[in-house]
Amino acid sequence: MNKIAVVGSLNIDLVAVTDVSPKMGETVIGKDFSMYPGGKGANQAVAGARLGGDIEIFGTIGDDQHGHMLERQLKNDRVSTFSLQKRSDVPTGCALIEICNAHNRIIVVPGANGKTDEAYLKSSMNAILNADVILLSMEIPLPSIEYLVEELYEHNKTIVLNPAPAVHLCEELISKVTYLLPNEYEAEIIFGGTLSEDAALKRYPNKLLITKGEKGVTFFNGEEIETIPSIIVNPVDTTGAGDTFAGAFSYAISDGLPVKEAIRFAAIAAGLSVEKKGAQSGMPTLAECNEYRKKVSDDEA
Repeated sequence: MNKIAVVGSLNIDLVAVTDVSPKMGETVIGKDFSMYPGGKGANQAVAGARLGGDIEIFGTIGDDQHGHMLERQLKNDRVSTFSLQKRSDVPTGCALIEICNAHNRIIVVPGANGKTDEAYLKSSMNAILNADVILLSMEIPLPSIEYLVEELYEHNKTIVLNPAPAVHLCEELISKVTYLLPNEYEAEIIFGGTLSEDAALKRYPNKLLITKGEKGVTFFNGEEIETIPSIIVNPVDTTGAGDTFAGAFSYAISDGLPVKEAIRFAAIAAGLSVEKKGAQSGMPTLAECNEYRKKVSDDEA
């Protein structure tokens, strides 16, 4: 099993549930409040660790109550936090989430995530290079992503980029990552509408993997465009499914699985994750994934 470095954001999700969404200047009474660990980097690190991966996370938290809570939770999930940067000059990132009649409105305050900059990455580079697979996401500054991809490419590392939230990406950056994991909406933004989905897939065989929720994952295997189906589940909460896929795919690649089998494994993990409430709390263990695979195999026998 190869080591995985996850470089990304760490947030606290503050979730308020209400029957009435307030208008500007209005105050309403909510009916529930929850606080969850989140951020794409933290979510993806936990997803890989729950499966048994050797995971270290790189990112920035504030030296505050929320940062301490996030660090404790990561340690509980066996994620190494040795290289986390703690800053006293900025608060830990947070997402303020209002849920009303199953619809949400979200305000994300990046906070300390904005300090995951080139200076921090340079100081952490030796530790990052100890990993064989590096998983990146876009809730940290884009210049940090560009700097890191360049360095990792020079060292022949396996680079997995989950480009969310999506921005237009230059060809040079795309060419240097090993795997690019957008969903179908993010893919449109990344390529700026200049390429159709089929054209983009064929340009990047076994690199561009487009996730489509319940419709599966589509990629070009070098000969034909394939779609690996999602598993059939009873969804409870889809939050974190994309992060689960990215973490599980990176775990599978680090374990030496071919691309198609890594996608199939990650699709199972992502599917199982939506059957429980919460992003990190719903992420499955390796035993749960193997139990599902055995059940499917037995049903087909």
